[in-house]
Amino acid sequence: MTATHVDGVPVVADEPATAHAGMATRDGQPVRWRQIRHLLLEDGSEAYGCLHCTYTSRKLLSIRPHLNKHRELKPAAPPTAAPAAPAVLDLRDLVSRLDAADRLATELDVWKTRALRAERELDRLRQALKRAGVV
Repeated sequence: MTATHVDGVPVVADEPATAHAGMATRDGQPVRWRQIRHLLLEDGSEAYGCLHCTYTSRKLLSIRPHLNKHRELKPAAPPTAAPAAPAVLDLRDLVSRLDAADRLATELDVWKTRALRAERELDRLRQALKRAGVV
């Protein structure tokens, strides 16, 4: 259901609204919002409306916050049962898990060091390009 009139002016065309020019799908097609309607009025002016009710506005971006009123509220999750008792691990399993955690932490440190070095190099390149007047 969309509005049939905006400020007393009849709506003559109703179609999905197109997002602003910078927004496009991966294949380059313009993004169209299904819940926001582009309304052409009899006097030649344009407005935007909500798909779910008769709310309208002359500004496209004012429709998006309005759509929150139409969201279905999800019921609260039912309370879960008490957590199960922790599984009993033997000493070998526990030691192997701790070793795996240590290896993972060491590997993470190596990757973090590499990432920080790469960021510094990238920053130096950006500064050099700025000094050269390229950027």
